[in-house]
Amino acid sequence: MMNAKLNDIKPISTLAILIALVVWVSLCLVALWAVVNLNLRDAEKSFTEHGEDYVDKLNRSMVSSETVLKGFSALFAAIGNTSPEKVSVYVRSVIDTNDQIFALEIIQKVAKKQLQDFIISRRLSGTPDFTLKAFSFGGHRGWEHPQDKPFYYPVIYMESLSSSSNEIIGLDVSSVPFLESAVTQAITLRRPVASHPFRLIQGNLAYVVFCPIKSEENMIVDMIIDADKLQRPGDNLMRDGFTATVYHKDFTVQDSKGQLFSVAGRTRSAIEVAIFPVFKHQKSLATMGEPFLILMTRQAGWTDLSYGLIGLMAVLSLASSAILYRYLRAIQRGRLKHINHQNMLWKLANQDGLTGIPNRMLMLDRLEQALAVSERSGQYGAVIFLDIDNFKALNDTKGHDAGDLLLIEVAKRIKSCVRDVDTAARLGGDEFVVILSELGPELTEANAAAMQVADKIRAVVEQPFKLQLFEHQVTVSLGITLFKGNEKTINQLLKSADAAMYQQKATHH
Repeated sequence: MMNAKLNDIKPISTLAILIALVVWVSLCLVALWAVVNLNLRDAEKSFTEHGEDYVDKLNRSMVSSETVLKGFSALFAAIGNTSPEKVSVYVRSVIDTNDQIFALEIIQKVAKKQLQDFIISRRLSGTPDFTLKAFSFGGHRGWEHPQDKPFYYPVIYMESLSSSSNEIIGLDVSSVPFLESAVTQAITLRRPVASHPFRLIQGNLAYVVFCPIKSEENMIVDMIIDADKLQRPGDNLMRDGFTATVYHKDFTVQDSKGQLFSVAGRTRSAIEVAIFPVFKHQKSLATMGEPFLILMTRQAGWTDLSYGLIGLMAVLSLASSAILYRYLRAIQRGRLKHINHQNMLWKLANQDGLTGIPNRMLMLDRLEQALAVSERSGQYGAVIFLDIDNFKALNDTKGHDAGDLLLIEVAKRIKSCVRDVDTAARLGGDEFVVILSELGPELTEANAAAMQVADKIRAVVEQPFKLQLFEHQVTVSLGITLFKGNEKTINQLLKSADAAMYQQKATHH
């Protein structure tokens, strides 16, 4: 019973300490990850805000250009035929103030049967070398003869800052498939339509917006936008891991044929790419019909982290983990010390200080348990009292040290004669008690078993002892009493066994 109470106090296992540290370190890592996530959210928010600002500026630039195109269309419809010089003054002024506008043009739709008369009229009206021509924007990029087809769309007017703009006069826009598609859509839909990106004859990357003139069914104005002059992202966006691509929706973002431009900051390292997320922001640009999209991405990396805060969190995590470990170790040492102290107290209270076998107190507890077992099992048990004959004479002649050595050796021999379930105890002096359990359900059987154990103990104990430098042989007196369940009390059993032992001792004398 006392032993059970002691077992309630256990040392903290190494596994429990490791689990506690792992849990704490995991919590610290979660807190550290929360700080990292907060940094990344702030970085993504900043990226999105700066991206929106940039898209807004790009949209305003594109919308202002298309406003110019609409104004040009309206102005030409009103006074183009009567005052072409005023139109030219307007066009030159808007090109001067809008860098992204490469040129403004007027295109006229001409049927095949009217082509010769049209060419003659253009030559007579101030363009003596006017002729219809085509240009290949493919691999060889050069002038070609126009193909035979029902309708042509020659450029009849162009105003540009480029010195080579005059050679564009007479270009059949429909000789280029993607320009033909855009111009025919503009005429059919009666609204502005933007073309795919392409490289101009001069080499600039550009796109064209065609806009039909309301009062002139066969005439279209167009505006060429120089993609190199479109506003690029500022330094607040052009950071490590940043990319921005403006592209036509008829193409994928990776297809360079559909890109107006693509810019990128310095690339991130392979480690950053592996462990950090990519921020993305995609929007349609506010061009007419919204044919262009912008995709901005930014690979997050080390520069997005707050090293000071993360460093502080790491230091606090390490420090707190070390403190927790030391605290757990201190508790462990305290528990071990307490357990050792309790064990020592238990031994002092329950074990014989000389022989190390159970003392009277523990013997009474074990006897109570044996009675309970007998009550449950219905089997007999036995109590054997043992006393060393003439023990006092040894103490008187050889001294107490020799007497103590004899008691120790007797205890060892008695213990060797009984089972683990049995108990060998010292009452004090030269008196020992042996408790035998579960000897059998029948009295004769149990008595025979008890006698057998007693005889064995006698035979073993009465063998000569070597004590220091001399040998000594003793005789013992044994008394046996049997019990079954709670038929007898503990005191009755002990008195009965004691009486039997003294009865045998009397016969020895």
